[in-house]
Amino acid sequence: MKPPDFCCLAVETATDFPSLALVRGSQIAVRAAEGLQTPSRAIYVWLQELLDETGIRLDQLDCVAFGAGPGSFTGVRVAAALAQAIGFSRRLPVVPVSTLAALAIGGFRASEPQAVACCLDAQMGQVYMALYAPDDEWGVHALQADALLRPEEVISRCLPSCFAAGSGWLAYPQLRDYFADVITGLDAGLRPAATDIATLAYPRFLRGQTVAPALALPNYLRDRVAWSAA
Repeated sequence: MKPPDFCCLAVETATDFPSLALVRGSQIAVRAAEGLQTPSRAIYVWLQELLDETGIRLDQLDCVAFGAGPGSFTGVRVAAALAQAIGFSRRLPVVPVSTLAALAIGGFRASEPQAVACCLDAQMGQVYMALYAPDDEWGVHALQADALLRPEEVISRCLPSCFAAGSGWLAYPQLRDYFADVITGLDAGLRPAATDIATLAYPRFLRGQTVAPALALPNYLRDRVAWSAA
């Protein structure tokens, strides 16, 4: 549970459902748009709207959190740029959060499974893939870390009983067919959300797992193709 004085701006623009959330304790204000391919202009408009709506000032923020990827190259850069800009201007710490970890939070909220297999379409015949379990301290922890894989590489691995979340399961139906015996539920339309970025940012902020604005960098994964267990 977040204390009433914890204040965070969270941005998630790695997919075609970008969102911005301003969180202060239990108060949450959100802006989001379905199918928005170029969110760079919209998020700055949303930011002003959220500040006006909540009465919160940027200098009241404890941190800025952003979906660091993997995801759309342009989208992830937009999120990082906003986090850097506000971090620099207000001398705030920044909390990078895995886009797939945020997707997992949505999966747990949808079905309360033992694990969520997150799979986003990475284009070019590849997927961004990870397996997450719930964690009382951190929100989630990775059973299989974020990776960029071809569908056949995913099929060569083993998955436990899990909920399937993300667009990759729709883009590559052979994955659904192969793992049909272990998938307990599926939501291919589920996307990561800024509110879930904020949820995951809180325990990391408390434990000092923040970075300076200059180090708030995207995690593209294009040069990391190994699937590893955490």
